[in-house]
Amino acid sequence: DEEWQSFRRVMGDSEWSGQQRFATLQGRKENEDELEALISAWSVDHTAEDLMAALQCGGVSAGLVASGEDLHSDVQLKHRQHFWMLDHPVAGTHAHDAPASRLTLTPAQPRTPAPRLGEHTEYVCRDLLGIDAAELAKLSQDGVFE
Repeated sequence: DEEWQSFRRVMGDSEWSGQQRFATLQGRKENEDELEALISAWSVDHTAEDLMAALQCGGVSAGLVASGEDLHSDVQLKHRQHFWMLDHPVAGTHAHDAPASRLTLTPAQPRTPAPRLGEHTEYVCRDLLGIDAAELAKLSQDGVFE
């Protein structure tokens, strides 16, 4: 209820926001559809970023819910080169998130997209597990890798 009062102040204490039916959480829940329509009508003339900033400054917990399109057009994320485009042999070219931290001496580099099922099986078995060629052939013949 305290945050509702802060929200009302940010909205400019509109006449409808002071109505008794919206005074408690239970009342707001009971009139949720109408309240949502009223708040939507009030917020339509504001950008999401402006509303978030105004609400936060007014003591209301608020955050921007960004779509994928919003994120890919975000100036700061572009500047930080947050999205790496990687080509996958099956899925095609898609954006991947870069690591959040940037290290000066050992910067991360985009290398490969996610592997396909079984793509590295031979390498793992032979080079990491030390399975010789004859055993690898037998495992393959027995259908272990299918």
